[in-house]
Amino acid sequence: MRFQTGRGMVDNKTIEVKQIDWFDDHFYKVRYINDQKIDVEDYFPSVTTKLGALDKPFLRQWYGEVGIEYARKTMNEAADRGSRIHWAWHMFLTGGCVLYDPPKTPLYTPEEKSELYKRFENKVFVLQNQDEMYDFLKLKAFFDTVKPDKYSSEQVVYNIAHREAGTADNVWTIALGKYQINGKEPVELPFGQYIVDVKTGKTISNDHFMQVACYVKCCESMGMGEFSGAIIAHTSAQIKSGIEGFKAHYLTRDEIEQYYQDYRDIAKVWERQFGTRKPTIRQLPGYVSLNK
Repeated sequence: MRFQTGRGMVDNKTIEVKQIDWFDDHFYKVRYINDQKIDVEDYFPSVTTKLGALDKPFLRQWYGEVGIEYARKTMNEAADRGSRIHWAWHMFLTGGCVLYDPPKTPLYTPEEKSELYKRFENKVFVLQNQDEMYDFLKLKAFFDTVKPDKYSSEQVVYNIAHREAGTADNVWTIALGKYQINGKEPVELPFGQYIVDVKTGKTISNDHFMQVACYVKCCESMGMGEFSGAIIAHTSAQIKSGIEGFKAHYLTRDEIEQYYQDYRDIAKVWERQFGTRKPTIRQLPGYVSLNK
């Protein structure tokens, strides 16, 4: 079980949010003061959980072609890989160090690694696979190109009215300009705040667009101000120019409104079928030993 917490203000209502993951179910424990000045504790489904109501016929077909066991193994491996890249990215953006150290050909001695851990106060994340380090370097090139004025990482977002929450990879403030982040042609971005979400899988689909559109709306409902757009940072793109292997899918404000409406339609299906679902809460021990 892992959790992510956040605090904020919505119309003078103090709110605390904690993410709770239990296997495949994703919920956020939310505590806030309602209009009647009552302290409310509730469990909001995540944005991605509600998107689970979206039919994915191609996924069913793939499961049938390769078999359930292999499909699950492949998806778990891809999820683990994505988690490592995401955590490296988070470590980098929060002042830590990303260390590339392949196990077969170590690049650092134990003493050198110890010095790095000391220098960065243990905020060090080690990547062992070259393709994962390569993906991280694509994200760094993206960051260096855009040069956001302000940025946050692992931003917890929520919407009390719709009882949903999520964790956006990044919120950036980007200056007006043209940026070489999507192949040969530069992308012109207006000044403003952006949700920037990292995707490491092979493809980008409409549910990814709906997800970031909802994150934008959540941020605005939290009182974070208006957003100019959203960007999906795709590290497995088939692009040779610009940042090789990287594509920034830019969603304009109009596209955000469109995809958000699509999301609300999908969310209504989930809410009708599973609106009363609550997570199973179990506390796992930090360690287990025969010795006290």
